[in-house]
Amino acid sequence: MDRAEILHWLEEHPAAVHGSPGEILERCERAVRRHAAEDAWLAAKSWVERRRRDFEGHGWGNHASEAFVAREVCHQLAWELRRHEPEVALGSEEQLAGGPVRESLAPEGWAVLSRWVLELARQQEHATWREVVRFTDRRARTLVREHQLSHDTSLEGARHYPEIAADVAGLLARDYSVRAHPR
Repeated sequence: MDRAEILHWLEEHPAAVHGSPGEILERCERAVRRHAAEDAWLAAKSWVERRRRDFEGHGWGNHASEAFVAREVCHQLAWELRRHEPEVALGSEEQLAGGPVRESLAPEGWAVLSRWVLELARQQEHATWREVVRFTDRRARTLVREHQLSHDTSLEGARHYPEIAADVAGLLARDYSVRAHPR
């Protein structure tokens, strides 16, 4: 069922709805979209944090310029994220829609709405994941400028690749946190 069909069903079954069907559906849609987007950004943060720990685990590596490593790591992480899109879990409908929406519906109303909640969450999370991948891939350009990353490759001036890569992954993780919880 699509949104219009859900609304029509809720309006046709007033005993299954405790409140205005339109308001409940609107509140539900906002909550699902917000939670699904947040979950996607946090899943990306979790992935990048694991990769940051991997980089930190490599004690020494070649000397490299910070700018080069930022570009390479961002592109590599975008490639990895593209292949590791999370799935919306069956059974997460109430968490996605929120308790007040669930409480506004009788069991038969919730049964109708919950299928739509999962589909809406899958669509939103997929769209957000594409945004995560694009953001990660493009972030390399802005990281170099914003953090004044060095282009130095001399043995005296350059740091080791894994150390820089861990720093870049940490910056990305912070970016994802900000996007998961926008103000």
